[in-house]
Amino acid sequence: MRSLILLALVAAACVAIVLMVRREPLRDAARLVWVADAHQLGPVGYRDPAGALSPDGRWIASCRLVKRRFENVAWSPDSRMIVADGFESQTGWALYDRVAGSRRALWSDHDPLTATLGDKGAQTTTAKVADLRQPAWSPAGRFIAAIVSGREAQELWTVSVDGQSARAQRFAHRIAFPAWTPRGEIACVATIDGRSRVTVPCGGTAIRTDPDLDVYGPIAFSPDGATVYVALANATGTVDLWAAPAGGGPAHRLTSFSRDTYAPTVSADGSLLFKVQSYRTIVALAPAESGPSQPLATFQSETPSWDPTGRFLGITYGTWRRVVDDAKYPDIAQDAGIIAVDPAQPAAQPSSAVQASGSEDQSLCWSPNGRWLAFHSHKDQSDDIWLRESGASGDAAARRISFLGRGAEAGWPRWSPDGRWLLFDGASRVTNRPVMFVAGVDQDTGAVTRAPGEIAVRAIAAEVSHAEWLPDSAHVAVLGKEGPGRHVIFTVAREGGDAHVVQRFASEHDAPGLAVSPDGRRVAFIAPAPDGFFQVFRLPIAGGAPAQVTTDPSHKTQPAWSPDGKRIAFTVWSYDAQFWRTR
Repeated sequence: MRSLILLALVAAACVAIVLMVRREPLRDAARLVWVADAHQLGPVGYRDPAGALSPDGRWIASCRLVKRRFENVAWSPDSRMIVADGFESQTGWALYDRVAGSRRALWSDHDPLTATLGDKGAQTTTAKVADLRQPAWSPAGRFIAAIVSGREAQELWTVSVDGQSARAQRFAHRIAFPAWTPRGEIACVATIDGRSRVTVPCGGTAIRTDPDLDVYGPIAFSPDGATVYVALANATGTVDLWAAPAGGGPAHRLTSFSRDTYAPTVSADGSLLFKVQSYRTIVALAPAESGPSQPLATFQSETPSWDPTGRFLGITYGTWRRVVDDAKYPDIAQDAGIIAVDPAQPAAQPSSAVQASGSEDQSLCWSPNGRWLAFHSHKDQSDDIWLRESGASGDAAARRISFLGRGAEAGWPRWSPDGRWLLFDGASRVTNRPVMFVAGVDQDTGAVTRAPGEIAVRAIAAEVSHAEWLPDSAHVAVLGKEGPGRHVIFTVAREGGDAHVVQRFASEHDAPGLAVSPDGRRVAFIAPAPDGFFQVFRLPIAGGAPAQVTTDPSHKTQPAWSPDGKRIAFTVWSYDAQFWRTR
C-alpha cells in the first residue's frame, strides 16, 4: 500500500498549536492540532494531496503521490474501506481495505457504468468508471456519489457500492464536490448566476451565508447536520475555512492562515480535519554547462520563457488557488508578466503585466520577431491558447486561437523558430488523451493560417506533457509519460510520423517540462538526482549520457534554454500540504 498513508491520531503524539499567522483576530477560534505533512512531487501535476478523516476519528487516509495520482479519498461509514479516484489507476478508482491491507479496482466488472437518468427513468446515460470524480460515501454505506463532467453538461451520479445500479441527474450549470448530509441528501457546490454556493439538494436551494462570499472546494456537514463547513474566498486571493448554519445565516471563520485552508472532513464526534497548502516558486538561472543557481525574482513566479533578445523572461506570477476543480472555474489568481534577466538585482515584481484577468493566465511566449505573445488562459470558461500583440494593453486585445472545448486542458504554447507555427499540448478531440497540436500563425500579422491540428505519433504510446521546437521548425522534441513514474523524451516530425526515442527515465514529477538548446543539439530536462532533489540535466539529442546541470539543494522544474545557448532558466519550487485537526 505504497500509495496510501494511514496515520493514527494518537493524542499523546499531538501538540496543540495556536495559529502562527493571522490577518486579524479570529472569532470563536478553535484549538488546532497539526497532524501531518504531505510532500508533493512537483507543481502543476501534483498540486493537491487528498486526505480525509475517518468517521470514527482515529485515522487519516492521505494519498502519497507515488506511482498513482489520486484526487479525492472517501471513507466508508465503518471506517474500514477507503475509495480513491484519480488518473493513474487502471480504472480510475481503487478500493482499499484498511484492516486487510488490500487494494482492488472498484467496479471494474461494470465498466462502463449505466445509470438511469432523471426521476422518471425513461432514459439512461453511461460513463467510464475513470470519468467519475470526487467520490462521497453515503452515511448508510450503500451508495457512492460522484461527478461526471461532460463537454456539454455535468451529471451527479449515485452508484450502489456493488456497482449493480446507478442513477444520474444532469445539470445545466456547473456542479462540484458532492457531500452527503446526515439525513441522506446529496449537497454540492453549484455555480448559479455566476456565484459558487452550497446547494441542498445538489443544484437546488442555495445556502446564503453572511458574509456572502464564494464557496470553494470540498464541503462537509457536522454530525447533527446543523452546520456546513466551507472554504470561502478572502480579499488576499486565498480561502479560509468557515462554519455556516446549514439553513443559511451568519457564519464564523475558523482559520486565518496566510495560505489556502480548505477540504474539510468531519468525524462522528464532530472533530474537523482540513488542509493548509504551503508552496513557493521562484524563477532562477544557471549556466548551461553547470554552475550555481541564481534567483531572478523574489516573488511568487514560475514557467519562464525567453524573449528573442535574451534580456527578458516571460513568467507566470500570483497565487494559485489549489482547490482542485473549484466550483467557480476558472477563478485562479495567476497572471502572465515580464521581468528583466538580472541576477544581480532579482525582480521584486513584474516590470509589466501581459495578461491579468480573473482567470488562470500562464506561460507567455514571444514570436521570433517579438511582435506577438501567445499564452495559456482560462478566459471565457475555456482552457485554450490566446494571442495578443506584445505592445498591446488591455484584456480585450487578446483573441483565442484554439477551441479544445470546455473541460479540455491546453498546455503552454511555443513559437517555431521560423515564426510560422505555434505548438502546444492539449486534450485530443478523439481520445481525450494529452497530445500535441500545431497551428499555423503568421508572425507578421497574427493571422491564423491553419487551424490547430493534432500531431499523429507512431511507434510510441505516451501522454504528452510538453513539447519544444527543433531549429528546423519541421521537428519537435516531446516529453511524454508512458506510465506512472515512467517518462520518455522523443522527437517527431511536425506533420506526424514515427517517434525517435532520445531518452527514457524514471521520475515521480508529473509535468517537469523540457527545453531544447538553440542549436538543437541538446535537450534539458528535470529528473531526480542522487541528492534527493529534482535537478536540471542536459542530454545530447543524438544520444549519450545525461549530465547534471544544477546541484543546489532545491527542486527544479520547467527549464527554458536562453537564445544564446549559455544559460538555462527554470522554476525552483517547494510544494507541501499540511493536515490540521480541530480539538
